[in-house]
Amino acid sequence: MDFAPTTDFAFTEYIEPTLCFSENKIKISDTYPLEKLPVTKLVKRDQVMLEFSDSGLPETSQLVRRTVTAGEHVYLSEDGKEVLAGTIGYPRIEFRSTEESEEKVLHVWVEPLFRLSKNKMEAAVIIKPLLFHYNLISSEDLYRLLIDAGIVHGVMYKQLNLAREYIRTQNGELESITLAKGREPTPGINAHLTFHLEIGPIAGELLPDGSIDFRERKIMVPVAAGQVIATKVPATKGRPGMSVLGERIAQRQGRDIEIETIDHAVYLPEKQQVLATSDGVLSVVNNNVIKVCSKLEIPGDIDYSTGNIESRNSVVVHGSVLPGFQVKTGGDLEVKGSVMSTQVTSMANIVIKGGITGNVSTVTGTGDVDIHFIEQGRIRCNGNCVIRKQCYYSKVYCGANIRCREHSAVVGGELVAEGSITLGDAGASGADPVFIGAGVSAERLFYSRKLFQRLKDDKQLIMQRLKQFTGTARTKKLRTLKGSLEEMKLRYLRINMIPGTGLYSSPVEGAKSGQGVQDAGNRKQNKANGPDIGTLTIDVHGTVFAGTILQIGNRSLTVEQTVVGQRFQLDDSGNYIVGVPLRTRKG
Repeated sequence: MDFAPTTDFAFTEYIEPTLCFSENKIKISDTYPLEKLPVTKLVKRDQVMLEFSDSGLPETSQLVRRTVTAGEHVYLSEDGKEVLAGTIGYPRIEFRSTEESEEKVLHVWVEPLFRLSKNKMEAAVIIKPLLFHYNLISSEDLYRLLIDAGIVHGVMYKQLNLAREYIRTQNGELESITLAKGREPTPGINAHLTFHLEIGPIAGELLPDGSIDFRERKIMVPVAAGQVIATKVPATKGRPGMSVLGERIAQRQGRDIEIETIDHAVYLPEKQQVLATSDGVLSVVNNNVIKVCSKLEIPGDIDYSTGNIESRNSVVVHGSVLPGFQVKTGGDLEVKGSVMSTQVTSMANIVIKGGITGNVSTVTGTGDVDIHFIEQGRIRCNGNCVIRKQCYYSKVYCGANIRCREHSAVVGGELVAEGSITLGDAGASGADPVFIGAGVSAERLFYSRKLFQRLKDDKQLIMQRLKQFTGTARTKKLRTLKGSLEEMKLRYLRINMIPGTGLYSSPVEGAKSGQGVQDAGNRKQNKANGPDIGTLTIDVHGTVFAGTILQIGNRSLTVEQTVVGQRFQLDDSGNYIVGVPLRTRKG
């Protein structure tokens, strides 16, 4: 709001605005009854604070209007001649110098009486530093002031009476008193299966007290024909929340699940029950796929005496899977020994009582994978992965959570999970850094690395091809090649690692317009399918060695100093990974 033309300020007189709010004087204390301090009364929202009312005075080069600047919680009228309060509070004015000229401008703002939290879920009356203003609102109805300020939900009347008394007595050290609290939304409960038989613990599951269930998984539970295995519990909608301003806050509704039955199991939608159609053993995959099949037991090792094993049923190997021999099962797979330099695959869950060794060893499970240790091997699973002792220079990619025992160690290699990760020690002195990614899609990580390598290769190719051109031809060719390289770089930088969301975190500049719209639509459509990235953590109960590389969603962090007992998570802004102390592991 600038009313002043360019002029010589040394000889200028100003047309000052008229203040439209009043001041009182109150005594500082009973000790000094004659000393008084001038204070302003409250102004209401949309109240005129100052105006230029002397419209009959002509402006000249030596008589100009004072320049007025609008600060926080105030706004200008349409004609620019008035400054109005944007909220209930105490008006403030002061002269400020400007760098552009010698003129003193009049800066106007309002100190709000009420403070809203960033999420608008709490409202408090400001006590300090407005200490000497209290008696000016002691006669006001605080409730009416709250309503005038738009704070209409969650008013706490006990707190309101406390604030009135506090203001009246002017005693105590409180800086603010919370007067209203909003109602947080209650999320719906996801649909799930309630089992009617004892299926035992699911290793790696998070228990209600925050601990991890590391009991051995009970697999291949026997069932009889006609037996009710489980009943589906439908999803609930939850309850919306409400801010203190009366704004509705949408809740996260519970997700439905699609029940899939395989072999000798059937789902009856009218009863929402899963039944066994034949005697057999039960496999539960990712909590919504039910299989009932036969059980095949191998008394010893998988070697030349047995050959490769490929079965639609559940399989128990009482020995080890020796190098070069493969096992593929449609049901659960349990290996009492180890898996050595070979591949095993299950369309359900895998339990390996021993270890996985050899740089060609690969274990692939549609459900959970539970192992003792792995050295230079590879694991891919869609459910949880449990590592009980050690992960040494191996690669583990998991569609849910990775859970390592508190006394375990992860050295070199990488652990990537779409959920959270729990570890013992991460890294080791003198070892290659370990990469740990939570809330990260393995497929997108591979795509990102492939694109990065392609960028490096194309950059080298550009340099080689430019040697074939000179002069104007070289300039044109360089512009064309650089444009293609920049577009690829933009795609690389915007790859979204969070599973269940759009491939790109924002529309890629330089891409086709239709593609950008499609990406935006995918982000909107798939947002509910991705994890709540703010709740995912990387918990290290032991030592996190310097050099360890952490990633949560799209944010990464290299640990610079060795620390002990840390929980890594995203900060409130979601832009940085921060570490907070975690309880140390027991000796």
